[in-house]
Amino acid sequence: MTSSALADLYFPLTANQGSGYQEFEACPALKPWIRCFWVYTDQRDQIVIPDTCMDIILRTDQSGKTDVFFCGINDFTFTSKNDEAHPGERLIGIRFHFWAVASFCRGSLKAVRNTQDQLEFYFPGWAEALIESFNEAANLEELWPKWETFLLDQQHENPIPPVIDRAAEIIIRRKGVLSIKELAAELGIDQRWMERRFLDSYGVSCKRLSLLIRYQLIWQACLRDHDFNIQDTVADYGFYDQAHLLNFFKKYHSTQGLSFFSKTKQR
Repeated sequence: MTSSALADLYFPLTANQGSGYQEFEACPALKPWIRCFWVYTDQRDQIVIPDTCMDIILRTDQSGKTDVFFCGINDFTFTSKNDEAHPGERLIGIRFHFWAVASFCRGSLKAVRNTQDQLEFYFPGWAEALIESFNEAANLEELWPKWETFLLDQQHENPIPPVIDRAAEIIIRRKGVLSIKELAAELGIDQRWMERRFLDSYGVSCKRLSLLIRYQLIWQACLRDHDFNIQDTVADYGFYDQAHLLNFFKKYHSTQGLSFFSKTKQR
């Protein structure tokens, strides 16, 4: 399974960010790995949901203070606080698909879950290079090509075994509804080895990735389908009943998202 095929199969979404949030496509050469470049300019707090991606974020404000940090894959919803004491603050990000980070970083990703302070360890020298490009660019239209060139220069051979990417494909195709033991048996590989390689390659276990992908696909169905049907979702995603589905969704989403279900039809 190639990165391009995975990107065609699965396109994760964030929470609805409003007018202060914009996304920009990467160039074709990077599109299988980079979910998007993005900018957030509002001073309001924002909801961050599990999107199965990882981000490198440059933060800057009117005072000229600039820093860069790496956000590993997260498995819970939280509120990102934006301090109104820093007017003009912008967040400018590179969002990587979960299967992509290993092709750019150094070392195993087994310790990146729910972290945002290990940029230099995984991406040595990147902060200085990204800030330099940012300072040289007159606007975002000039910045993206600079960052794209840098990313292409930093990309190395994919260290993920093809069978692990194949496992990720199966998880996506089956909507996260499968037994990890059955997955290993289907692929003819040792379950413990598979678990270790998932952590090294994606930063989460097989089971956790399956749950996050299931949540993401349900969230996408909520956004996409104006006639969203809870009972169909219960059946499609392997839940026992509506309460089981609601408890699962609540675990990964803010309580604001639960109001959607109360407005759907119960056919």
